[in-house]
Amino acid sequence: MNWLREIWRRVKFLSHRSQAEDDLAEEMRLHLDLRAEETGRDESRRRFGNELLLRETSREAWGWRWLDSLSQDLRYGGRALAAHPGFTITAVLSLALGIGANTAIFSIVNAVMLRALPVEDPQRLVQLRSGKNGSFTNPIWEQVRDHQQAFAGTLAYGDGRFDLASGGESRFAQGLWVSGDFFRVLGIAPLRGRLLTAEDDQHGGGKSGPVAVISYAFWQSYFGGDPAALGKTITLDRHPFEIVGVTPPYFTGLDVDKGFDVSIPIGCEPILHTDISALDHRSWWWLRILARLKPGDSVPQAEAKIQALQGEIRRATMPTTWEEEDRKNFLKDAFQLRPTATGFSSTRDRYRQGLFTLMAVVGLVLLIACANIANLLLARAAARQREISIRMAIGAGRRRVIRQLLTESLLLSGLGALGGFVFSLWGSRLLVRLFSTALDPLDVNVSPDLMVLAFTSGVALLTGLLFGLAPAFRATSVSPNHVLKENARGAIAGGSRFRLGKMLVATQVALSLVLLVGAGLFLNSLRNLLGTSMGFDRRNVTLVQVNTLEKVPKERRVELFRTILERLRTVPGVTLAASSLITPVSHRGWNQFVFPEGYAAQSREDTLTWFNRVSPGYFRTMSTPLRAGRDFDSRDTKSSTKVIIINEAAARHYFGGVSAIGKNVGMDLDGKTGEKELFQVIGIVADTKYVDLREETKLSAYLVTTQEAEPRGETNFILRSAVPGATLTSAVRAAIAEIDPGLALEFRDFETQVNESLVQERTVALLSSFFGALALMLAMIGLYGVTSYAVLRRQGEIGIRMALGASQGSVVWLVLRDVTMILAVGMVLGIAASLAAGRLVTAMLFGVKAADPATLAVCAAVLASATTMAGFVPARRASRLDPTTALRDE
Repeated sequence: MNWLREIWRRVKFLSHRSQAEDDLAEEMRLHLDLRAEETGRDESRRRFGNELLLRETSREAWGWRWLDSLSQDLRYGGRALAAHPGFTITAVLSLALGIGANTAIFSIVNAVMLRALPVEDPQRLVQLRSGKNGSFTNPIWEQVRDHQQAFAGTLAYGDGRFDLASGGESRFAQGLWVSGDFFRVLGIAPLRGRLLTAEDDQHGGGKSGPVAVISYAFWQSYFGGDPAALGKTITLDRHPFEIVGVTPPYFTGLDVDKGFDVSIPIGCEPILHTDISALDHRSWWWLRILARLKPGDSVPQAEAKIQALQGEIRRATMPTTWEEEDRKNFLKDAFQLRPTATGFSSTRDRYRQGLFTLMAVVGLVLLIACANIANLLLARAAARQREISIRMAIGAGRRRVIRQLLTESLLLSGLGALGGFVFSLWGSRLLVRLFSTALDPLDVNVSPDLMVLAFTSGVALLTGLLFGLAPAFRATSVSPNHVLKENARGAIAGGSRFRLGKMLVATQVALSLVLLVGAGLFLNSLRNLLGTSMGFDRRNVTLVQVNTLEKVPKERRVELFRTILERLRTVPGVTLAASSLITPVSHRGWNQFVFPEGYAAQSREDTLTWFNRVSPGYFRTMSTPLRAGRDFDSRDTKSSTKVIIINEAAARHYFGGVSAIGKNVGMDLDGKTGEKELFQVIGIVADTKYVDLREETKLSAYLVTTQEAEPRGETNFILRSAVPGATLTSAVRAAIAEIDPGLALEFRDFETQVNESLVQERTVALLSSFFGALALMLAMIGLYGVTSYAVLRRQGEIGIRMALGASQGSVVWLVLRDVTMILAVGMVLGIAASLAAGRLVTAMLFGVKAADPATLAVCAAVLASATTMAGFVPARRASRLDPTTALRDE
């Protein structure tokens, strides 16, 4: 192991360098003294040779010469940057903003797409899927759990919300329904107490009764970290659960953007849902199933094993009310396995394109910043041309000088990366807040890890080389003798530097135009979405969700909800009120197949219709126009003819040019018996948005609450008011408490709900506009710098022209001619790049084409005006030069 001893010897030299230097000096002195006794002092020195060279050779043999050189370069670079604080601060701030923005967005990408789950051997975890569907019913889960031999362990879980309040306004905890082996299969050990077991996961609760495990964050926030929380009872949806354990702080669940507060066994589901349990329901797809591969098994091998069992599992769990075609498809649908080391993320699925688009935007901003700094470095290199030439003339090699200049560039990018890293800590959290909504809050851990540090370091190295290479090669490409002889003080390199500077500014202009056009397209798209016809008025509407938590018998709910509705209509400030099962643009929906009278369906999907159940007065409250027929009213009771109101799209689709009023629509409403009920069409209303604002108009239909046989335990009351919704809250809460103080309430502003459905569009438009403006400012600074340098170079020429009678206007045009050329080249490149980049974001646009000529024209005009102004300032200054002074300076 000679190489190890060699490394150890060199390390010892570095750590005891001063002692080694003393020993070396002493050894040389002794050697010279011995030689001097034999040959005399002068002869001994002549034979010994150059003492300094020998010391240098010894240091190279004993230590790491490159480390010494690097240390020297860093010290010299630091002094050079400190000598020009204005340049250094400008460059570092530009880089900090560019690198910080890239790091902030990468932190989110890393958190939701790349980071592995904090569980035991996450690479062995797989998710069971069926086609595109990743959810299963509880009967299927139980079959997989009880009959599979393909895996080392299996687990299932589903998410939910549990109300912690005892009455009145709800206080929700993020919940998990988990199988008994959930924590064991994941390899999670409890922080306190114990975790759930298979004994706890029995229908109706285990021998220990209803038990719960809480997360570390919830333990801290709700119980203040009190160890006595174990054994206490927590109320979930008005049902008591005993807390038996606390999970460790690093485990926040399998959804990386949504932590959990409380986890309870799947078998406890009937305790909370007494009306109808999902445990035995064969059509409720609400559980994810995961498995751990056996040691030595690959994903294809395990998939083949589970597919061998799927026929038996599917036959035992097939929904009995399905059509024959659906039953055949269900049996043929093969089980698949997908690696799940990175967990699940709705952010990953919903905002993937938005995140990648923002990543591209901030990448372009960083390129523009690099071009700006490269221009500044070119100017500095021209000013230092004489210094560099002298160093090369006295023996410094070109590689040595280039290395020194690159060290300065890397030092700059390193400082920028340091500032950017600090900026990203704040920026990443701001981005999470921008993507988070009240209905869908994100809980993403964006704390930096090794991946983020590696990304920031890589970007810093790349940018340092990107903006440092060209100035370094340019500064050392001129013959030192030629520079010193001509005493040009940079004038020789200045011509080529100027050409390179103009190319860089033209590139900046092109990239800035791409960013401005992108911002314009996203802003137009957002404006179109906000201005699209929704079919309702979202202003001055407050939503109140009332949940009985199944404490009120089904037969009393219709009367209870009717009483509440009548009471809310008397609350001061409320002008109109109604109720509905689903509120528009809430990303919730209810669809099923219908059988309109006289309609020959082209396929099964051809009759899929989206439903809502509403009270009389709903359309007037929502300001949805009634196009034909009548609204629901007191004539529609349980004993009267079943009625339905459809939208215009459904009327055209199912009945064409014939009036739909009076026609019948059949449907299997409860999905249990397979029998079809008939509903008579009594009205047609305007088309409205249903799930979100981007959707095409859906075929929609409405049923009335007064004809509902078994209403659910929750409904939404819609209150239109003449006063701000926030002022109604206390009065509404008191009014409902008068009727039943045990009801759970949740208040929302309808306009906020609609606006939050556009969170991706709004965030992308906001950030792209900010970075577009930043790019515009950088382009202006770049053009101003190049033009100012050009004026300085041509000061003598301009003085001569003015001395010969040139007017101020002709001098301004002389300077602006170059500006115009740079702009023209940049615009042509920018338009071509914008058209190409626009195709990549077509799917994110609404009501505007990627090659929208108006957006291109406006952005080009803004960019041309701003950059021309930046060039006009030095042009104007040149036109005011004193010819005598200019010629004397020259």
